[in-house]
Amino acid sequence: MRRANQHARIKREPGFQQPMPNSGLARIDEDDNSTVAHSEVERRMQRSDAPSVDTRLAPGASVIGDMDVDGEDEDDECMLMEVKTKTEVVEQDLPTPRSFVNMDRSFIGPGQALKDFGQELKDINDALGELQARGIQHVVSLPELVLVGDQSSGKSSLMSAIAGLSLPRSSGTCTRCPIHIRISRADEWSCRVFLKEDYAFVPRNHPITLQDVTDRDRFPPWVKLDPSRQTRKEFKTIRDRFDAEEIETLLRCAQVAILNPSTPYRFFVPRLKNESGQSDAARREHLDRIKEKEAHSEAQFSPNTVALEVKGPDLADLNFYDLPGVFITAKRAEDRFLERVVRNLTCEYISRQNAIILWAVPMNQDAENSFAFKLIQEMNAEDRCVGVMTKADLLPRETNGFSSWLSMLNDKAHHTGLGYFITSRQGSDLDEQNKFEEAFFNRTADSATMGQWPEIFEKYRDRCGIEKLKEFLSITLGREFSKVLPEVKQKVYNRLLRIEEQLEKYPNPPPNPEMEIMRSLAEFATNVKTRVLQQEFMSQWDCLFAEPFKKRILGCKPKFNVKEPDVITIDDNSPMTTPAPLGQTPRKRSMVHDIAMTPSKRRGQIKVEDSDRMIMSPSTSATMRGTPGPGNFPFSPGPGGGPPPRSKNLMELRTIIRRSAIPGQPGLVSASVYEPLYTEAARTWGPHLENFVNHTIQFLQNEVMKILDNAFSNLKNRAVYRESVEHMKHFMEKHKEEVRNQLNLIYNLETQRIFTKDEDALQRNKAAEKRILERHRHFLRMAVRTGESPAIRKMEELTEEELVQEQAKMAKELKVIGPDPYDQEITVAAYVRGYYLTAASRFIDIVAIHIMSGLLPRVASVIDTYLHEKLGLYSRTFGSGPEIFMRLMSEGPETERKRGELRVEKERLDQAMEIIVNLENKEQMATATAANSQVTTQMMSQGHGGQRPELSIRTNANGGVATPVSERAPTPIGTYEA
Repeated sequence: MRRANQHARIKREPGFQQPMPNSGLARIDEDDNSTVAHSEVERRMQRSDAPSVDTRLAPGASVIGDMDVDGEDEDDECMLMEVKTKTEVVEQDLPTPRSFVNMDRSFIGPGQALKDFGQELKDINDALGELQARGIQHVVSLPELVLVGDQSSGKSSLMSAIAGLSLPRSSGTCTRCPIHIRISRADEWSCRVFLKEDYAFVPRNHPITLQDVTDRDRFPPWVKLDPSRQTRKEFKTIRDRFDAEEIETLLRCAQVAILNPSTPYRFFVPRLKNESGQSDAARREHLDRIKEKEAHSEAQFSPNTVALEVKGPDLADLNFYDLPGVFITAKRAEDRFLERVVRNLTCEYISRQNAIILWAVPMNQDAENSFAFKLIQEMNAEDRCVGVMTKADLLPRETNGFSSWLSMLNDKAHHTGLGYFITSRQGSDLDEQNKFEEAFFNRTADSATMGQWPEIFEKYRDRCGIEKLKEFLSITLGREFSKVLPEVKQKVYNRLLRIEEQLEKYPNPPPNPEMEIMRSLAEFATNVKTRVLQQEFMSQWDCLFAEPFKKRILGCKPKFNVKEPDVITIDDNSPMTTPAPLGQTPRKRSMVHDIAMTPSKRRGQIKVEDSDRMIMSPSTSATMRGTPGPGNFPFSPGPGGGPPPRSKNLMELRTIIRRSAIPGQPGLVSASVYEPLYTEAARTWGPHLENFVNHTIQFLQNEVMKILDNAFSNLKNRAVYRESVEHMKHFMEKHKEEVRNQLNLIYNLETQRIFTKDEDALQRNKAAEKRILERHRHFLRMAVRTGESPAIRKMEELTEEELVQEQAKMAKELKVIGPDPYDQEITVAAYVRGYYLTAASRFIDIVAIHIMSGLLPRVASVIDTYLHEKLGLYSRTFGSGPEIFMRLMSEGPETERKRGELRVEKERLDQAMEIIVNLENKEQMATATAANSQVTTQMMSQGHGGQRPELSIRTNANGGVATPVSERAPTPIGTYEA
């Protein structure tokens, strides 16, 4: 039942006297448990005699204009009273707020009465408030109300009125940090205060200036924390609603705690008057210390939040943020940076796409000058904005002064997508403010002291008063939340899945850490022993490292160039011809390419190399490289190895023999000739030995670490694994040094002198090398004689028959070319190469056996006790030393911090998901109940005596109640299968 003008209705009850026409009435339904009691109605009726406007919405009434939300039948028993206004005003409908369009898509549903929706609305807004309190905004954006306005815009009074309690209104504290207020209905009144810390205080080494506030550093000296490190600390709870002084003290102390982050927040928790355990003097002294902290706060401003949860009878279901008032000019020059900081904070909240903006604009100032509205326009948030015209009692009384405000109400200026409301709050407490507002808009207040509310605004009476604003905001916020609920649930669910995946990398400690550690150690030791002594492992090592080492050592065999010497210069630099065989005329020859004897990859095999080096006299060679002599040869490497010596030609070898000859013993070769030629080559073993040791130890270490990884696969994030890895690295390094020292000793012995007891091996090797040298020498001499390049095939490529034929041919050719004048040099070279092969084979065997029979068995024998000793378990019996196992099971500060952060976030999101599912379950249950009731009504109307078939109620995957099978109800918003 609707009328164009304002009505007040009341249902008659037994013993209830019909009110006089002048009384301001509220409707009371017998079946509405949320309405006020009879005595409360009478008390409110005594506040004012004004009948025209009731600023307190009656249960079931609405601020939605023409929508049918009464939910009453035409035949309801009620008395109607119509009051005419003094001046008729042309009707002009306000633009329909966007949130009221398409009601069938909202949580409410078309035509549903607000009295039926009351509980649902409470559930929705309670759920939204709980989700915001859980701090999940980093996962999904939630609808929220944000109260903004310039300084002195009446924002503090508006905030207090919406919250239903007295908040601090004196200058300073209220404007220095955001306040998040959540209000909801409950049987008993309470106000819980929390400190929401999303930013860390990082002091600067200089006073903050305007230049410190940048796009990247928006709130200096505060730095945004990672979501997992953000905290919500409960400060204190107060339950006396009517002690405004105590409420103000509590909130003021909470804000001072926010502004002094280095002091533990519990220091700022005040003792209330009625609390025991502290004298009045001690209480006042404590408050004085807090006031001192307030006067000398560490920070002038904080983006951290003071959060209030206010519950009580007759409260709207609502939650919103109150921001510090925007200002253009700071009072003090040193506070100029706060201008930009507050602006940044306001813009950050306005920019949230699901935020509904409440813009407080005082009617005693020009709206054109509102800096807050300019920020709203800059952020393109006008369509999400509802304007609240405050201080209506201070509206200038000039007639032409009304036009700008009427234009705003008619959506012709300062467009806001959700329209405007009007409030007027004066008085020292909430009750006094409510009486004043009611009397003012009813135009029954003392006009001499405060003026009359102009009748030209009568047509906007449905938007006058704080109660209508609160109802409008509650419905709007609930509707917006219901629209995004499926998205919220999906994003929370997805984030939980990702957290579960991350937590798998940080498993919980095993139930029996001692057993896990000992089991892993035993498995590790057993597998290492088995692996390093396996034939497969040794064969792999031999193939990868031992065989290449052998080839490299044999490849360092001394090299001699056995070509026919070319032009030779003696000490007086006079040229001489090449010695000619007996019976032939000596002749000068042009220099031909050197043909050097170099070892092949297999023993006894040599190849032909070209060289363009000119043969120099011993004096010239000595000038460039030092005087040759026993133990002093060109490019001789030091004990640690060096570049391989170049091959020596026959003339150089002859010079060495002559310089070492003993006077008076012609034809004899001194023993001192052989040793330097051998050691020069043997000393190149050093780098090859070092590489062999390094590669062998690395190969063994890789195998050991692989076994360690497998044995400690369940403990990799524990200290026992990290310590075991480090201990095994030291273990391998220790054995590497031992092996290196042992093999270096062998290396030094082999490179000191010529010594062998294996005469047979020496003779075999010397004979084989001499045969090779003489064969090549013969072919090269023949090539000089014939002028043809020799084609020398490898001996191993020849068959026995071909070898016999080659030897016969060489015997015939030898008669032609005569004896080799360098036979002595060839004999010396053959001895040096033969002994080298004998010593190299011995060295290779000793090195290999030190690994096969030394290092590997030694590692296997000590591996089981080594880790026990290093971990501190060697001297303890099984089951003792729990402190050691606790240390070994620790995960390190970084891992524990990361898992702690993940668990905190998971707990928040689990709670958020539970809130969402509970909300869905309530809505689904309500839908099912309504469907069952409808079926019962239909059955009774069809004459079934009230009996109806049973309905099957199923639960969905989330545990919620699904729709009845026999009567499918509309799908509730926010329900989906995860």
